[in-house]
Amino acid sequence: MADKIKILMIDDEPDLCTLVKANLEETGEFEVVTTTQPQEAESLCLRENPNLILLDNIMPSRKGADIAKALKGNADTKNIPIIMVSGKGEMVYSRKKGQFQWLPNNPLAVGRGQISDAKDAEGLAKSYGVDDYVSKPFKTELLIEVIKDVLARRKPKDEEENG
Repeated sequence: MADKIKILMIDDEPDLCTLVKANLEETGEFEVVTTTQPQEAESLCLRENPNLILLDNIMPSRKGADIAKALKGNADTKNIPIIMVSGKGEMVYSRKKGQFQWLPNNPLAVGRGQISDAKDAEGLAKSYGVDDYVSKPFKTELLIEVIKDVLARRKPKDEEENG
């Protein structure tokens, strides 16, 4: 088998980090390094050199959007794909039903500051400058699908850059 895909997960929820790490590594395709300390994100990323980053957005000491901006601004980390993983956007207002309803993995941000025009996961990802967005809660199968999709989209870019 080819080398495992190395993933760095940055999330302030230790139980979620443990669960995602166990579920992804169980497939045999992934090696997962986790941290619940967002302030060490850049140094850990430089040290571990992951193939992909799973990044929570809402954390008490530092926002994921700020970490993404810092990583994209660093020549050594700017090409590492980032998937934003957050609960933001799960509870949305349905005009048809006139009520809020739970729509996991279908983020719809209306009137939420800088991302007010984002209508879907792709829109949210673009608003943060990351490669994709997965809302919590999510199933491992969905996360794996998004990871593989992001890496497949990046492959042509990497081949083009390496000539």
